[in-house]
Amino acid sequence: MVNREGDPLLKGATERVYNTKAVDEEYLASSDSSTTTIDEHDAEYLIKHRLGQVSLTMVTLCLCTSGFLAAVDTSIVATIFNEIGTEFQSSNLSVWIMTSYMLSTSALQPLYGKLSDIFGRKSTLVAILCFFLVGSWLCGLAGSMVQLSIARAIAGLGGGGLMTMASVVIHDLIPMRDRGRYQSYVNMAQTVGTTIGAPLGGFINDYIGWRYCFYINVPPCLFILYVYIYKLENYNLAKGSNATDNLHEKLERIDFVGAGFLLVANASFVTGVSLGGNTHAWDDPLIITLLTTAITFFSIFGVFEFNWAEHPLVSRTLIKNRNVVAVCLCNLFLCSSTMTFTYLIPQYFMGVLGYKASSAGMWVLPRTAMVAFGCWTAGRYLGATGRYKKFLVSIIALQVTAAFGTYTWALETPIPFRVLCMVAEGFCFGVVLVATMVALVADVPHSETASATSMIFLCRSFGWLSGSSVTAAILQSSFKSNLNRTITGPEAADIIEFVRTSITKIRTLAPEMQVVIISSLSQAIHSAFAYGVASSVLCFVAALFMRDCYLGTHPTK
Repeated sequence: MVNREGDPLLKGATERVYNTKAVDEEYLASSDSSTTTIDEHDAEYLIKHRLGQVSLTMVTLCLCTSGFLAAVDTSIVATIFNEIGTEFQSSNLSVWIMTSYMLSTSALQPLYGKLSDIFGRKSTLVAILCFFLVGSWLCGLAGSMVQLSIARAIAGLGGGGLMTMASVVIHDLIPMRDRGRYQSYVNMAQTVGTTIGAPLGGFINDYIGWRYCFYINVPPCLFILYVYIYKLENYNLAKGSNATDNLHEKLERIDFVGAGFLLVANASFVTGVSLGGNTHAWDDPLIITLLTTAITFFSIFGVFEFNWAEHPLVSRTLIKNRNVVAVCLCNLFLCSSTMTFTYLIPQYFMGVLGYKASSAGMWVLPRTAMVAFGCWTAGRYLGATGRYKKFLVSIIALQVTAAFGTYTWALETPIPFRVLCMVAEGFCFGVVLVATMVALVADVPHSETASATSMIFLCRSFGWLSGSSVTAAILQSSFKSNLNRTITGPEAADIIEFVRTSITKIRTLAPEMQVVIISSLSQAIHSAFAYGVASSVLCFVAALFMRDCYLGTHPTK
């Protein structure tokens, strides 16, 4: 038997995850047994008193499906945003289709767990699912780039919550002995969703139309919404309680100020790098102001979290732990590198090699399978050896090699080499994503597990966000510079504007002009590939600072 108040795995995370004490006490009071605590293995109790009228299998399926859809939306636009940009005659601004979703996804992600403590798991799940559903529907209806970017931001508010709340609910509902298995289902769904988005988007665009990349979310979300509203109990709120009881006191335990600083910093950073070198010069006062604001608010966030926040998003204890910092930095650079290649490889196949979106999707599909295989491999290896550092360093070295191999691509590069680079990078991504999560908790007390997990999700979110925005900034700035240098004459300005706003129509131009433009695009993509290689190298350096803890033992303090 394990007392819920003293469970070392939950200590320090009780406010974030569990709020079921009143319900548990009611159960114990009505029991004829002399038992005074809830057994962590009491699956029958968990299902009967928390799930309501829905089965554990159905809840898990809903959590995995919604998390999968939210993850797919992070990358499904990789093969279609040029098509969308051409339709709206604003291809040079198409990066906002991706970054607006990711910026919105990261905005409230650190807060969803505590918000669900106040308003209930069910209420929070219904709210975030509605955001994602409405946002997806509006994306399909969008008539301009601005409308689509706003709709993507609405969907992102829900998407970030769906991925976060899946782990929270699994932690609530699954007995300890089975929790790792069910958590792996959720992680696998989200990881595969992130990698399958690009090929899926290409197929849908070519055979149905890009708007259905967003409409496909509507039917499953409606079904899941029905399950949550009519079947699931709001189990973490005691019967007769009200979410507004002691609301002010509850809200004080949420670090809204820190989250606000981080949001302003991220928004300023993304806007500055997306516009700089694209629609505005890098020395434009607006760009300088935005980037200065980003640096200032990142600094303020760090100082505030370390010195003044009563319930900080970033644990002051863990920030001093070398292993935790190394793992978090490793994930930040890994996600930044992976997003670079997720963003650029479809552009290379479509813009430089001339493939259709669906064909480009086919070429990146093997990478998706290798990501899943990498996740499986990491679990098997760590379970067999109990060690991770040498394994991780070796795998990340392979990832750096694959990244550099991709950087060397040219028109004459053999297809097998291109495929080898992609599958190796995907395999390494899957391995590192799983293995670093294990490494994260190997060197922290059980009481700090929740805080450590929050930190790694923050780093991953910023990695996705910075990877997409910086890569797009390098690509657009370099492409614009190359076009201005190579295209001259009285019609040069009109041609450059046409190419940058309607990039999928390059091959409607005269053959000699196509050669110049495709060469400029290829050079720009390679300039952006260099950022992915640099991020991979930084990921490798961060991994060197990890401690190689044995996974069979755990910190006890």
